[in-house]
Amino acid sequence: MLVLAFGWSAATTSPARAQTLRLDIPAGQIDRAITALARQSGSSIGADIPLGTTLTRGVHGRMSVAAALADMLRGTGLRAIRVGPDLWRIERAPRQVIRSPRAISPLAAREAAEHDDIVVTATKHRETLASAAIPLAIATPERLAALGDTPGTRDLAASINGLSVTNLGSGRNRLFIRGIADSPFDGFGQSSVSVQVDESRVTYDAPDPDLRLIDMAQVEVLKGPQGPLYGTGALGGVYRLVPAKPDLMRASGSLRSGGSATQNGRGAGDFDGVVNLPLVPGRLAIRLVGYRIGQGGWINSTDGTRDLNHGQTSGGRIAVRARPFGDWIVDLQGITQDSSVADSQYVEAPHTLTRTPRLREPQETGISLVSATANGSIGGARITAVASATSQEVNATYDASSKAGLLGGTAPASYRDARTYRVYTGEIRATGSAGRFDWLGGAALLAAETAATGTLVGATTVPVLRVTRSVDEAAMFGEVTWHLSDRLRVGTGVRVFRSSVDDERAEGSIGGTISRAIVRASPSATIAWQHDPRLLVFARYASALRPGGVDTTSVGPSSPTSYQSDELQAYDLGVRWSSPNDRMSLDLGLFASDWAHVQADYLATDGLISTRNAGDASNRGIDLSLQWRPAGRISLSAGTLLQHARINPGALPGVEPDRRLPIIPDASAHGEASYALRLGRWQLRATGRASYIGETRLSFDPALDRESSPILLLSGSLSAEIAAWQIRAGLDNAGDTRADSFAFGNPFTVTAAPQRTPVRPRTASLSVRRSF
Repeated sequence: MLVLAFGWSAATTSPARAQTLRLDIPAGQIDRAITALARQSGSSIGADIPLGTTLTRGVHGRMSVAAALADMLRGTGLRAIRVGPDLWRIERAPRQVIRSPRAISPLAAREAAEHDDIVVTATKHRETLASAAIPLAIATPERLAALGDTPGTRDLAASINGLSVTNLGSGRNRLFIRGIADSPFDGFGQSSVSVQVDESRVTYDAPDPDLRLIDMAQVEVLKGPQGPLYGTGALGGVYRLVPAKPDLMRASGSLRSGGSATQNGRGAGDFDGVVNLPLVPGRLAIRLVGYRIGQGGWINSTDGTRDLNHGQTSGGRIAVRARPFGDWIVDLQGITQDSSVADSQYVEAPHTLTRTPRLREPQETGISLVSATANGSIGGARITAVASATSQEVNATYDASSKAGLLGGTAPASYRDARTYRVYTGEIRATGSAGRFDWLGGAALLAAETAATGTLVGATTVPVLRVTRSVDEAAMFGEVTWHLSDRLRVGTGVRVFRSSVDDERAEGSIGGTISRAIVRASPSATIAWQHDPRLLVFARYASALRPGGVDTTSVGPSSPTSYQSDELQAYDLGVRWSSPNDRMSLDLGLFASDWAHVQADYLATDGLISTRNAGDASNRGIDLSLQWRPAGRISLSAGTLLQHARINPGALPGVEPDRRLPIIPDASAHGEASYALRLGRWQLRATGRASYIGETRLSFDPALDRESSPILLLSGSLSAEIAAWQIRAGLDNAGDTRADSFAFGNPFTVTAAPQRTPVRPRTASLSVRRSF
């Protein structure tokens, strides 16, 4: 047995045994990296194989020795096994645990995940989930794989406490987190959830682009206001996608093809591929992802036309990673996705998939993103610099015949809503430690541009609406954490920003313009007690703000009206615990939020959307997630969110006694059970899932105060893997419920008659994947 001569041990209990540590290990040859880790952690690390000149990743941040070793050795073909309290052995990893995240089977991924701590990056400094004193949820590759081959945001929301998604269609939905919801309508107010891809902000006032969760390293959902780190708009939280990065050491990839059949609808096919190529081993690599996903329609017309809402989504990603010198990493990334649907997906009568004939209502959405990120050490600080540009297009057509007269035309007529959103971001920040203090500081710039036109198309073409918005934000932010003892720490953060908004809206021949600039600060404070790596208790306060803008109901050159900024303050008490044998874990949160001057979207009499302040609101709730492995082959998980999100009494005339915030259920829950079995060379896994969403209301507007009944969705899958092949069969909406997921489809007719959007009917899928 070869024992590496760089282990240290301590006569007394070292911090590495009981606590996470602040580690700063530069990337480089494995012998130097492990020597540095042993010295900083007080651990003894050995190996029974020659390690040669293997290159490892850099490790920077507060984490356990287990997490540091897992991060350092990822992609090297090696793994670390704990053989004692502070003793580790490095050995060759089984072949399946070094595949790309999407190439790995759900079974192999789960087995690998049992030995690795989850590392959180959304807090802008690397730390393990066990030590992150913030309410959040992490979807790992194995969790995403359990949702299907090509999951989207709505699929993930069914398994994340507090994440709610409307149902207008892919690329047009709004996201809400923990009850911070104002309306289902796609107005022009800033989003309450910040959508991020890696370090890049994707949206300002645009809907969720619904990037498909293919080849993702993980998805992170930060719950509650995140103003100190993410700036304006993150009232509800942050939805952050972390794509898998190019592997500098190993070539890998996968090809998958599949198909699906929807009951009472049309079938569809899909495929995706991932290729990872080291161009200069250890220095330069490229990763390519491509996919095309068909959608079989399930809405029919009483005139005999079927499958009205069939569509497709296609996209891809190219990522380049370089290690130019030292521990510096440079990532370049380009992402594109386009979606189209032939018609909308709402009906008039409950529990049906058929509606009366109307003009077609096609939808097209698209997004493109380019970003560059550099990360490395200067002195004792870790530096991150990022620049990105995003362009998003949303085009929707509605049958507006019933409102044509009010809009200056004649029936029949369609209303074409065309919007373009652009977001440009730049940020530089540094993290480090000084004695008992951990610190983070940085500066950020954001520029967002929105251009929208509304046109009535019938016998003549009538320009109806023009909206332009230009936003510039400059901010400085920082956080300091003071470790009062090995177990107790307190932290505080603040973001000081200047936001300048130029808003212009014109309806017909009249218009209104608002230009305003505000200088504000968003603070946060945290206190955390970590008894050991398995038990964390924390309390947190945080805030966030959205700037105001032009009110769209009554505009004119003489007296343009506007809506003012709204602000959220939230208080959290959290407990995160895992059992000594890692068979059970619990994440419990109690929260309270106060929302001042709620910005909400409304429908005007002509079917156009306005934004107003609806008054003050509050939410109180409990957020609970559990995981349990009663046996090695069985895995169980469940979660529930109970909340009381209400507009304050007297805020809006006519909303009494129902003061619930729109779209948000008082109760929601989800659960999953899986069973793994090995038969010879075959690895099998059966998974069953259930999600429940309680009844919701549609809008503050008394004329649209409609309820949606509770929804219970049942799904399941069976996967089989042998060598590099994987076969997966899935069944979604096994109960074939026709429940109304979102009682709104067309803003020009919704006030005249009920509208319902049934969830996708029972759908069976089958796919085959080949990894290499």
